[in-house]
Amino acid sequence: MKNTYWLFFLFVGFISIQPIIDMLTTYMVLNMDSGLSIGVVIRFLYMIFAGVLLLVFAKQSKWARYSIIYLIVFALFLGLNIYLNHQWKDPYYIGQEIKFFNKVVYMNVTLLGMIVMFSHYRWSLDVKRILSKNLLTASLIISIVFIGTMLTGTALESYQYNKIGFKGWFYAANELGATIAILLPLTLLLALDKVRSFSKAYYWIPFILLAISSIMLGTKVGLGAVILSLVVATVVLFAKLFTNKRSLIKANLVISILLLIVTGATTPISPAYKNTYTHIDMLEAKKEKTKQEKPEKKEKEKPAKKKKESNLDDKDIQNLILSSREQFLAHHKEEYAKAPIARKMIGMGFSGDYTKQLPPKMIEMDFYDLFFSLGIIGFLLWVLPLLLVGLTVLVRLFKDPSQLLDESFMMYSTAIVLALGIAFVAGHVFTAPAVTIYFAAAAAYLFVIHFKQRQA
Repeated sequence: MKNTYWLFFLFVGFISIQPIIDMLTTYMVLNMDSGLSIGVVIRFLYMIFAGVLLLVFAKQSKWARYSIIYLIVFALFLGLNIYLNHQWKDPYYIGQEIKFFNKVVYMNVTLLGMIVMFSHYRWSLDVKRILSKNLLTASLIISIVFIGTMLTGTALESYQYNKIGFKGWFYAANELGATIAILLPLTLLLALDKVRSFSKAYYWIPFILLAISSIMLGTKVGLGAVILSLVVATVVLFAKLFTNKRSLIKANLVISILLLIVTGATTPISPAYKNTYTHIDMLEAKKEKTKQEKPEKKEKEKPAKKKKESNLDDKDIQNLILSSREQFLAHHKEEYAKAPIARKMIGMGFSGDYTKQLPPKMIEMDFYDLFFSLGIIGFLLWVLPLLLVGLTVLVRLFKDPSQLLDESFMMYSTAIVLALGIAFVAGHVFTAPAVTIYFAAAAAYLFVIHFKQRQA
């Protein structure tokens, strides 16, 4: 197909304006009484656009044809899920159910769309450079807005009470944290690609700005993503000291080590660190209050030596890590266990069984939310593209272990590992289209471009 380059630039260029869409969404949520934000509308239209592109390229691409068949099967399953749960659930909020499934299918459509588009244009366009440029643009918009709003005192706070942190002009701190976590290693890759001497150290500035934003967000995810990105980069660079490219990586190695030291040294004064201890204090205060409310018993042991020790047990540690998500997980597990086999296979729909007194509430751990909502059949359908991409990349890595010393492979892989880890523990990745698109871009790059590029 001739003269279709604009389709590629439009499709990939959408990545760069994600932060702008998120800020417009924030404005609408805070200032307008509307149940439908501009972000939902624009991202839904983008998903339709991706679907249309699959149809457009169906004649030239077997991936497009397979993707269309897969998406039709998945859509039929979702229709069955909606129909049956409409019979099983009372009340049944069909608007919220459809909105949730729209978010669920977003990853599949965008990932398959990226794979088809990257595959079609990989020989005629520098896909890696174009993708990197758009990811960097999104990264710079986020960090500049974030730091600018902090300096001007207009940043929104990440937490409503007790804990500290800022989220710029973005509405959802969890989604912003997941977005930044995915972008951090991809932004760091710019420095690894460009810096060959200390005179080019300014290429580290975008990563540093984004790292500051990530840390000041106040979440454990934000701080952890900065540390993991720097650790992976440092390990790869250190390993390359023993190759014939050591002269090209010395500046980057020194800078990454220095940034890792600075991050470690400032961690005790970071919002995430303080928030962790605030959470611990809250848990200990709760346990102390519970202890005082119980009937007093005669003390048979000397409390003196144990007074300074933490009173936290395994449940408290779990609560500290999962931020109360384990309570909702336990509820949904119990609900799922009681469900008939048909619902176990087809799924329980959005948020399981809810009532007027107990409105829908997600666990906010993506893989659990998806499993309970879609059931065994639906979850296997949903995860199929991920498994295909993941297994293919792992097989290629097994055949070519030298990729472990390739900065591009390791940084994109770090972004994907961070996304999967966050999805499992904190959610807001595969159920948040604002985040999903970055994951889809990174996964499609590894699947389509990275290894083909090395073979070219």
